[in-house]
Parts: sequence; C-alpha cells; structure tokens
Amino acid sequence: MTDEPSTPPDAHTLHVQQLFVRHQQAVLGYVLSIEPNLADAQDIVQEVFLTVSRKAATWTAGTDFLAWVCTVARYETLNFQRSRTRRVGRLDDDVVELLHAGGPADEAVLQRRLTALQRCMGRLAPRARELVGRRYHGGQMPEQIAPAVGWTPNAVRVALARARDFLRECLEQQLSATES
Repeated sequence: MTDEPSTPPDAHTLHVQQLFVRHQQAVLGYVLSIEPNLADAQDIVQEVFLTVSRKAATWTAGTDFLAWVCTVARYETLNFQRSRTRRVGRLDDDVVELLHAGGPADEAVLQRRLTALQRCMGRLAPRARELVGRRYHGGQMPEQIAPAVGWTPNAVRVALARARDFLRECLEQQLSATES
C-alpha cells in the first residue's frame, strides 16, 4: 500500500464544504425524512459530504446550493437503502419522489414538506400510527410487530400497506394545497 500525498482542496471545493457544514442540519433533516434511522442517516450525511466534496466542480456558485446538495443526498440515501438486504425504515420510492418533487428550493420548502408529512402522520388512526412507528422508527419487521399487537404478520403487512397508501394520498393533497 502506497501513501499518496493528498492535495489540498481548491478554493471552490473549500467553499462548497463550508456551505455544506452551514446547511448540514437541513441535509440531515432531509435524509431523516427518507431514512428514519438516525445512525444510518448520519452515515449517509457523511457520504453526502464526501460526494459533494468530490463533485464540487459540478455546482455553480450563485445557484441554489441546498437544492443541489439535497439532490445528492436523495441519491445517496436511495443507494444506501438499495444496498441493504432488508428494507427497515424505508419509504416507498414513490413517497420519496413525492417528498422531493421538483427538488427543494430552500429550507422553507423542505420544512413545508416535512410539516405535511407530520400532519399526515397525525391523521392516521392511532393503531396505524403505532404500526408505522414500530415499523419505520423502531425498525421492527411485521413478524416482530404481530405478537405485540395481537395480530398475524399478514394482518400487520396489510395495515402497513393501507397506512402507506393513506400517507401517499394525504401528502399529495397537503403538498398540492400548500404549493399551489
């Protein structure tokens, strides 16, 4: 193994890295909207930093940095989730696309989308909210949830599918109402 001397980043790359650090919490919030596991989301944000540093030359100063970095974060998150053999805590791709539709213009747009998701979660029936919480925040599989709620694993799967359908429709309504 040879130790190759690393060259210091150029001024543009340093600027991009500084912008990333400034917006890191917004990026983490965005990643958490797709990948609810905090440890995984933090790992993804680190990968986003590395990717953004490598691809700094593709960002043009004066354009929307947050939109660009959230696009990178979206792809890094989806790649991370696809590389896993299990789908713990993963939103369906169409829900991710709906949350990302058009790319976040700024932190206010990102916040509106997260608020819409929270509002929709609040509209779920209590049992559905519990199941979604156990599945996507607790990382439990339907086979683990079933005994805790007194259902069969298949009944849990059906209820989760219905909850995801509800959330998808609710998000569409919320976002079309707030963005029109």
